[in-house]
Amino acid sequence: MRTMVVKGSSALRSRRRISLQRPGGGREINRIRARSAPSSRRLPAVPWRGLGRSLLLGLSLCLGAVFFCALSVGLIYGYRAMTRGGYFSLKKIEIQGLSRLTSKEVLDITGLSEGGNSLALSLDALEAALLRSPWVAAVSVKRVLPDCLIVAVQEKDPAFWKLEDGVLMYADARGRVIAPVQSGQFTSLPTLEVEPGAEESARALPDLVRSMRGARTPLDMGAVSWVRLSAARGVEVFVEDTRLHITIGLEDWLNNLRRLGRTLADLRARGELSGARAIKAEGTSVWVEKRRASG
Repeated sequence: MRTMVVKGSSALRSRRRISLQRPGGGREINRIRARSAPSSRRLPAVPWRGLGRSLLLGLSLCLGAVFFCALSVGLIYGYRAMTRGGYFSLKKIEIQGLSRLTSKEVLDITGLSEGGNSLALSLDALEAALLRSPWVAAVSVKRVLPDCLIVAVQEKDPAFWKLEDGVLMYADARGRVIAPVQSGQFTSLPTLEVEPGAEESARALPDLVRSMRGARTPLDMGAVSWVRLSAARGVEVFVEDTRLHITIGLEDWLNNLRRLGRTLADLRARGELSGARAIKAEGTSVWVEKRRASG
């Protein structure tokens, strides 16, 4: 048996109630269907203004990349043209400040030659090559376009000979070795000996030598045969032509040197300098040891 019940006109418009009666059971199944009003769906709005900006930005980036690539290629070809052309070929290499080294040695060290392209040269590499020479203290390489190169060299100034591992070496005013003594670059200099424990005293050597060469002492450094640094005795100097042994105390060495200078000047003025065998200036005193009379 099948029964359909409809109540009210409003229920007819809004919902339907369906009652189903199955034979053999009193079970009722109710279904309620809600009538939904038709919904209007709108298409999403297209952001035309944002899309235009994105396109413009992308176009700008593409144009920038193309311009950068074209500029890079142009610079590369322009550089190759300048470095391979003859306009920047070296016609003059000016080398300044040489005393020990020769121009040929500088050219051999750097590999420079006339005819090479000046723009293709690395100035830093040239300076680094020259600084590896034991005689070079400082160097500056300047490019003067279109065809000139200036190499300014500051060489180390030797002040002593120094025996290092059985090899006679040139040494600077602080006793730092420079290069071996060779017949082609021979210069007669005092021999420097630094006794163990006196290494720190070598710091005073440049000022000491400068003062001895100056007006503080009437002493010819060209006549000095050797210089010895000792932690116990100070600075010892042997003058070859007068066979004079001089000792200067390192403590307050500047005043000791002044007193030594006055003593040497006084002995020379009295004609007694040749009779002095040894002079020692230390503390506040100066001692003079005379030679023994022969016979």
